[in-house]
Formats: sequence, structure tokens, C-alpha cells
Amino acid sequence: MTRKPDFSPSALTGALGRRVSQTLLYVVDLTVFVLHTMGSWGGRRGLFNRASYHAVIAQMIFTGIDALPSVTMLGLAVGAGITAQLIMLVQVVGTEADVINLLTQVVALELAPLLTAIIVTGRTGSAITVDLGNMKLHREVEGLTLLGMDVQDYFITPRLVGVGISQLILAVYFAVIAVVSGVFFSALLMSFSHLKYLVAIPLAFDPVALIGFVLKNVMFGLIIGAAASYHGLRVGISPTEVPQETQRAIVNGLVLIFIIDGMMAVTLL
Repeated sequence: MTRKPDFSPSALTGALGRRVSQTLLYVVDLTVFVLHTMGSWGGRRGLFNRASYHAVIAQMIFTGIDALPSVTMLGLAVGAGITAQLIMLVQVVGTEADVINLLTQVVALELAPLLTAIIVTGRTGSAITVDLGNMKLHREVEGLTLLGMDVQDYFITPRLVGVGISQLILAVYFAVIAVVSGVFFSALLMSFSHLKYLVAIPLAFDPVALIGFVLKNVMFGLIIGAAASYHGLRVGISPTEVPQETQRAIVNGLVLIFIIDGMMAVTLL
């Protein structure tokens, strides 16, 4: 006999409490994972030796340069579909200051990091999980450990650093593409006087907001790399665990990104 689901207040409260506690424990595990990895890497090898440098550069090429076509296309789409529309709508009902504030706060400082993080999670996060998961599945990680190599030292931390730096650079690039293309589209559709925003927008950024932008993107990159690496190393002996852990890495990474984004938005209000 099939048991009917319990929708009583106590059952719903219990389910919510379990979910919150699981999320908090996951955040703690991920934080300890990142701190342990970064600490061991900086303590034994240093941040700028040749092996670490090449590993970070390789990760930045894959995460950053290889993602430029996707980021460019999405930035142009946001510029045409969102930025230009915002300019034309706010221009009618608001002032020039309102337009500038909207473009800097919404498009550049909010949309750019968030959409860039989604792209990086889908591309880089999944690739890292699959790569580490297959290494764990084929016992390559165990073999390297027996040879005296620290897997976190050689494979995890350079990826975290590379993804963090790439996320920041890509977010800046995305913001420039989305804002500039949107201004040009609105100028072509309505009035070339809109080109004045290209001069006014760079001067409108608040230093505190820019610091928050940098911190947010670095945190996004660390979350993406940490979640991907953490779940990749959780793969056991079954090949089916690789796609399962990849899915968990993507979902959990995106959930944490949205949570961090919301918390920072409230903090910087």
C-alpha cells in the first residue's frame, strides 16, 4: 500500500529544517575543503612557482579564453534585449541619472557577475567534475597519492585560483559588452544622443560597489571550482556516479551563487 505524503505543518517544518541543516553542513564542508586546499598549496609550494603558474594559466585559458565566444554572444544578447530596452523605457519616464544608475547597478554590477557565473558553472564546473571524477574512477588519484603527490596541491588549488581569476575577468568583459552594445543599439533605434552614456557610465561607479564586484566574482569563482572539485573527488567505483556528481556540483554551485549574490546585494544596499 502506497503511503500518502504528509503535508501537515509539522512535516513541512521538519522537511524544511532538514534541508536547511543539510545546506549548512554542505557549506561548512566546502569551506573547510577550500581552506585546507589553499593552505596546503601556499604553504608547501608557494603561489608563484613554475608548476603552479602553468597549472593556473592552463585553467585560465580553458575557463576564460575558451569561453569568450559564449560570453560575447550572451553579452550582445543582453545588450540588445535588456540594456537597450531599459535605456529606451527609462529615458521616457525618468532622468539621465536614472538611466546611468540602472545600467551601472543592474546590468554591470548584478547581471554581469550572475550570468557569467552561470556560463562558467555550465562549462568549467562540469568539466572539472567529470575530469576529477574519471581520475578517481580509474584510480589515478589513488596512484598519485601512493607516489607521494598531494592531489589537492597539484590538481585542486590551481583550478580554484584559475577559475576565480577567470570569473572576475569574464564578468568585467561581459559588463562592457552588455552596456556598450546596449547603448549602441538604443542609439541606432532612437537617438544618437544616447552615446553620451558611454562617457558618463564609467564615472558613475562607486568605489565600494567596485570592491563588492571584485569580491563577489572571486567568491563565485571559488564556489564554482570548489563545488566541482569536491564532487569530482566524491566519485566512487561506479561509472554512473560521474554524471550524478556532475549534476550535484552544478546545482549546488548555482544555489550557493544565488545565495551569496542575494546576501551581498542586501549588504551593499
